[in-house]
Formats: sequence, C-alpha cells, structure tokens
Amino acid sequence: MDPKDKKYLDDLRHEVHMMGELLTLKMLFDRMEAYGERVCMVEKKKDVVTEYTVKRFREDVCALGTALKSMGLMGKHIGILSENSYQWVATFFATVCGGGVAVPVDKELTDADISGLFTKADVDAIFFSRAYKETAKYHLEHDERCVAAVCTNRNIDGFLFFDELIEKGKKLIADGDDSYIKTEIDKDDLAAIVFTSGTTGANKGVMLTHGNFAQNADGVLETIETQYSSISLLPMNHVYELSCNILTALYMNCPVFINDSLKNFMDNVRFYKPDAMAIVPLVIDTIYNTIWRTAEQTGRAKILKKLLKFSNAMRKIGIDLRPVLFKTISDKFGGKFPTMSCGGAPTRVEYITCLSDFGFTIYNGYGLTESSPTVTLNLEAGKYPDCAGYAFPKAKFMIHDPDEKGVGEVWIKGENVTKGYYKDEAATAASFEDGWFKTGDYGRTDELGRLYIVGRKKNLIILDNGKNVFPEEVESYYMEAVSYLHDVVVFETEQEVGGRMQKIIAGAFYVSPEDVGNKSEEEIKKMVEKDILEANKELTFYKRVQDTYITTQEFEINSTRKVIRSKVIERYNASKNK
Repeated sequence: MDPKDKKYLDDLRHEVHMMGELLTLKMLFDRMEAYGERVCMVEKKKDVVTEYTVKRFREDVCALGTALKSMGLMGKHIGILSENSYQWVATFFATVCGGGVAVPVDKELTDADISGLFTKADVDAIFFSRAYKETAKYHLEHDERCVAAVCTNRNIDGFLFFDELIEKGKKLIADGDDSYIKTEIDKDDLAAIVFTSGTTGANKGVMLTHGNFAQNADGVLETIETQYSSISLLPMNHVYELSCNILTALYMNCPVFINDSLKNFMDNVRFYKPDAMAIVPLVIDTIYNTIWRTAEQTGRAKILKKLLKFSNAMRKIGIDLRPVLFKTISDKFGGKFPTMSCGGAPTRVEYITCLSDFGFTIYNGYGLTESSPTVTLNLEAGKYPDCAGYAFPKAKFMIHDPDEKGVGEVWIKGENVTKGYYKDEAATAASFEDGWFKTGDYGRTDELGRLYIVGRKKNLIILDNGKNVFPEEVESYYMEAVSYLHDVVVFETEQEVGGRMQKIIAGAFYVSPEDVGNKSEEEIKKMVEKDILEANKELTFYKRVQDTYITTQEFEINSTRKVIRSKVIERYNASKNK
C-alpha cells in the first residue's frame, strides 16, 4: 500500500475512532459509512476474485434486514450455518442491526447436533450455504418453530434465496421503507448466542450483547498497531475469529481476505499478501514444522540455524537483517512476515520464539467465549512467549484464593463479559460470584501484573497423596523435552499398585512419521518410550507419566483446531482393553 494511502487511511480511522466510545454493533456499522467506496472484504472462488466495498456491504445489509422485517423476522433469532463467506458476515449484521439475535453454529457437527443447537437457541429462521442443504431440511423437519430457511449461494427450489431477499429489500427501501435502517439498539441488547466448543462437556449457549462485542472491537483499536489487511482462516462461528478479526477489521477498514479452504490457505496467503491473521496454535505448529522440515529436506537446516544465531546477535546491537536473511521464508507469505494473533489454547514457547526470530510479529493472550473473547493481551509474545499479558481495556481479572505459589482460579469482570448462558439459570448462577465470572482456568500473576495461565480446573489431577498436577504444565514439559512430539495429552487413570488401585498419570503421545524420518510405528514407539524415560529424570517424581499411549494417528480436533481430550482418553482406554 502506498504510504500516502496509508496516511489517509490512518487519519480516516482516527476520525472514526474519535467519534466516541463504541457501544453497539449498529454503531460500528453506521460508522463504517465514512469508508465509502473502500474495499472491506474480498473472496476468491474458482479463481474468480470478488471485491466488496463498504458501500455495497452497507446497502446489502440494510436491504437484507428490511426484507427480513417484511417477513416478520426482524428481532428474531437467526441461525447461520455456512463456511466463511461475505454472505455469512452480511447475514450476521442484518440480524443484529435490526435487534435480532444471531446464532452461528459449527458446521462440522452432525445434522442432529446442529438442529439441537438451533432448537436450544429458539431459532426462527436459518441461513445456510448449499453444502448444508440437507442439514437445513433436517432441522425444518424436526423443529416447527423454524419458519424459514435461506440459501446464501444458490437458488434452490423450496428455499428462499439470499440474492432475491437483497433485491426485495432494495425495492422496499426505494419505496420509502426506512424502518429497519432507523432501528435503535441498546448496548445491553442481546446480539448473539455463541455455543462453546464442547471439548470438555456439553455445548452451552453464551449470550453476548452488543456492548460485549463493541468493547472488544474498541479495545483492539486502542491496543494494537494498525493493520492494512487480514485473512479470515478460522471459522466465523468462533467468537475469536468473529470478534477479533472480522468485527475489528470492519471497524478499522482493514480489508478481510476470506480463505476458501484450509488446503488452499498458504496459496491464498501468497496471493492476498495479508498483513495480519488470527490463528490458533496448530497453525503456529504447522508453520514452524514446515519451515524446518523444508530446511532439512533441502540440506539447509544447519545454515538456517547459523543465520538465526547471527541475526539475533545483530539485533542486539540494533541491526535487523531478518527481511534479507529470511527472505525465502517471507516469500511463502507473499513477501512479508504477517502479524499473527494467536489464541484459543497454549502455544509452544520455542515455536513462538523461533518464528519471532525469523521476523513474524506474534501477539497472544487469554480469553474465552464468555468474554467475547479478550481478557488479557501480550503484544510482546516473541520476548515473553509464556505470558498471557496485561488486562485488556475495560476488562479486569483477579486470582481467586491463590495457593502458596500464587496459583488460583482466574476470575474476570468487565464490559466484555457475558450476561450468562441462554436458558440455563443453573449454569449461569454457578459461573458468577459477587459479580465476577469464574473462568475455570488456573493462573498466576507476576510483579508487573501480567497473567500466566497454568491449566484448566476441569483437567486438574489430584493424586492419592494430595498432590495437584496441572496436565497442561506436564504436556508443555514433554513437548519441550522431546522436540519431535506433535501433541501430548496428559490425564489421570487408575492402576493396581501393591495390590490396590491408585491414581496415576497417563500420557497420550502423537508423533507424525514425517517428523521422525518416516520410521515404522514400532520404531517410533520404542524411540518415544526411551525419550520419555529420559525426560522423566528432570521432572518432579509425582508429575511423571507412568503409563503411555503412543500413536502415529492424529488426535481428534474440533473446528477451532483444539484437541478433544475426551476422544483421546477414549482411545487410550480402548488400547488398554484390547
């Protein structure tokens, strides 16, 4: 982007941000008008690139919302079932800017599970892409409440069509119907019901208000450096992608390049050349491993290590040669090192450090669906990779009932925090105390007030001797001690010791054959067992894994690329029952 254009855009963004505190998504949408004909979203389908300007987006949203109002669906609960797309974003805004409640769901669930979530959230109509036509039919057959279904990208018999609703709405507006456009929204109005991923239990419908989303978008603009483009990789139904990437990008007019599929991700990165991306640790792992695997295969691993050492030495005296020394790496990303905002789960420290040394800017932090999602933010992950950072603007956290090491449950409060779980008073009541939301995560702080996450309360292992073990801490240790491990899941089990059953720590270890020279499965198991025994020598005795499950088959993950712990434990138990 031309420096003059950057200066113009920076000034325009400043003007928008100086309009005052952002209170609602309707306010965000209205403020976007200042960006006029600038591009806000880009899609590439079958090599056809479509650019959507802010003007067109605003017109489409107002038209779609007006059409929904004419159908009696304004202010209703609208389900969204689709891959990432322009239509997804337009549907979300058309819903919430008319006082409705968006209910985006994970498209990778079964038909029955998706329908169950829509029913649980009292969905009145659904928007779906053609790939989920059968799921839409299934839900309409099983829920009488749902009165309409709209296909977003194909005119299919028996369903309403997105483009036709847009045209209908435009005609109504041309005839003078501006009632939708003049809708007033309060910051406490419910904007979305976002279901938790269900990796440790049943899905719960998190109620997020306009104020929750607005606070996160405003906070991002206050804290991060200006970005000029981003790519949308993670599912938009995940609040991290929706709130920290899509909503924030639209607010600052940072064009969003919509990735069409995971298999095309790196090709699209080279094509779009994004300045930023919101990712999860699995993407960090993949990038790191790909770089080093390629270096090994081309015989350049030793040279790359020497270049890193030289580069780091030069940076200490104020000379940054990374754009030159590591150009072959940046070329894979369109000739730049994009800023990577990583969330969703802990990330391997050495991976963050190494990628930062290559030239990537990495942010990490701590958050959850219930905080829409940001609680803390670390803008110096390359320097402090194990730290979750400082409290986000207008967000607070505390360590409740810390032990002698300062570790306790993380409690949060602020304008970003949910009002509770939809139609689940018991879960809501159990999650709050004295106005604080109990996250279920354990953490500690340092002398600067920065947060460090230790582990999940639900995963905590309490041994028979009373010792507490955080699986995440042990998993991180093994991942660092045995560098070729791809994933580790640590959990408790029982084993007969001295004639009686005792709790012990078990570990499931996944190794990709590609990472160890394509050895046989038997060779890999022997190698892992040996290296785990060696690693145990440096680990406190009661934290050591005493029984192992070693596999070359990937662990099951959900749509946000998190390992589903319960599935891994099921595989471990099945292996013991053979």
